Amino acid sequence: MDEKQLRALAVAVKGGDQRAFRTLVESLTRTLIAVAYRYTADWEWARDLTQETWVRVHSRIDSYDPDRSFRGWLLTVHRNGCLSHLRKAWVKREMTPNDDEQMGILEIASVDIGPEEELERREFHQRLLVALDELSESQRQVFVRVDMEQREQKDVARELGIKNGTLRATLHFARKRLAAALSSTEN
Repeated sequence: MDEKQLRALAVAVKGGDQRAFRTLVESLTRTLIAVAYRYTADWEWARDLTQETWVRVHSRIDSYDPDRSFRGWLLTVHRNGCLSHLRKAWVKREMTPNDDEQMGILEIASVDIGPEEELERREFHQRLLVALDELSESQRQVFVRVDMEQREQKDVARELGIKNGTLRATLHFARKRLAAALSSTEN
């Protein structure tokens, strides 16, 4: 579905059209689940976070500006929910590090990897969350949208209102800063 159609549906939802909302949900849920999976590496959490995003979108649809990209607005709401979830999971894990029941918070669901690989992936997720706090807000926005959500650079540049060259430079410095932050936390 193209952006023009998404905007028309969003405007209809603002007017109270529940069928339009259902169409948006059916059209974009798979994308949101894929984005959430990149944050959590867990399909169940990804589905839960996507459902929470749709609840937030429904309750906040009046704040959507039809002159702007609906997909961009939706992904921003979703990304903020995912990051909030990860921060809460990080705090909860830090507060109860020995509680075996809490180990599932950032559980990596995969049958193909062994316990060492699973532990490494969990530790990397934790280090990545900490390292993301080292970035400036603009670097974090660009990195998350381009590298984590795997969106097109030109779309992200347009959405953020910056030139493509500025986005590439910001992304370069964000990656460099993240690499330094991640390497300083390695043993």
